[in-house]
Amino acid sequence: MKTESMEIFQTLSKFKRNGFVSLISLMAEDLSPNAEGKDEFKLHYTLYNPVNKEFKEFETTINNEAPSVSTLYKSANYDEREIYDLFGIKFKNHPNLKRIFLDENFEGHPLRNDYENASNCDFKANIEAESKE
Repeated sequence: MKTESMEIFQTLSKFKRNGFVSLISLMAEDLSPNAEGKDEFKLHYTLYNPVNKEFKEFETTINNEAPSVSTLYKSANYDEREIYDLFGIKFKNHPNLKRIFLDENFEGHPLRNDYENASNCDFKANIEAESKE
């Protein structure tokens, strides 16, 4: 089901009240650049109703920002942080939106279409430096 980005919180809230109490997955997809040459992403939400054993899938298209659903579904906290870290999508009203996998000094977001593999990045040196700490 396609949902407008600003309505996603209200839509998921309605479905939660109707028994879809589990957020099974939240995934992002980079569609950039769009027809106007701007950033565009798609977010995919999968909800589950354990009573009816029913799944519902939602998707919304955004630019660089979406409302956080972490107050509705606790599992969204981790998923939104992961998406922020790897895609650079910001989630409004997220309680702790910071990198989860990559170092705070890491530049860029590696799952974006415009990310260039940093050939000058020495991952081995970073690992060795961390092991000495």
